[in-house]
Amino acid sequence: MKVFAHRGASGDYPENTMLAFSKALSIGVDGIELDVHKSKDGQLVVIHDEDVQRTFKGKGLIKDYTLDEIKSFMCRKFEFIENEDCKIPTLKEVFELIKNENIILNIEAKTDLIHYDLEQDLLNLIKEYCVEDKIFISAFNHKCLNILQNLDNRFKYGALYEYEKDYAPEANVVEHAKKLNVYSINISKQLVSKEIVDLAHKNNMKVFVYTINKPNAMRKMIKFNVDGVFSDYPDLMNEILKEYD
Repeated sequence: MKVFAHRGASGDYPENTMLAFSKALSIGVDGIELDVHKSKDGQLVVIHDEDVQRTFKGKGLIKDYTLDEIKSFMCRKFEFIENEDCKIPTLKEVFELIKNENIILNIEAKTDLIHYDLEQDLLNLIKEYCVEDKIFISAFNHKCLNILQNLDNRFKYGALYEYEKDYAPEANVVEHAKKLNVYSINISKQLVSKEIVDLAHKNNMKVFVYTINKPNAMRKMIKFNVDGVFSDYPDLMNEILKEYD
């Protein structure tokens, strides 16, 4: 099972920051998951929300700020407010960090609410840093995945799904993903079941589950034979996995 540090080691450090990513590397993980938006001046920046205010001392949409303006926002977590590694990073900075590491980088293209037209920019940057073999791209916006596939179908792509009331049964999730011709389904913990995992595997798709933070959920994912989990506490997930060695 692959262990992805969800937004870095975000249970203990500010999410989607260079500090959280560095700490994840020091823990020893298979992968790091992060989220990418696009600034007003066309830079790919790493932050989860479209709006800066939840995680940083600022207000407004990422798309309305230049990179210099984005870099001025201070971390909202008080104990990290003066830490330069706790500002909003660019994707370039992350590539510099991981380019010589044995790591998988799962980039979530955050185009589900605002379509930034970032697909070509993302692929160009990956190729510029020669990290193609480390990258796995996912999105809730499946049209975005289709655009990416049409631009370059050599990458691994994952279709994100979340649980909704009266959501279609697992067969429909897998059938939908098959039509997308993706490498994996990345599903919420509320949606995962042994049946969906088995069906996905039968159809040659991987199953990655988010966000797994509690020991009982971690053990359940091992029992379900999922291919990987996204966790805010990757060190805890590693500890649980050792029980099964």
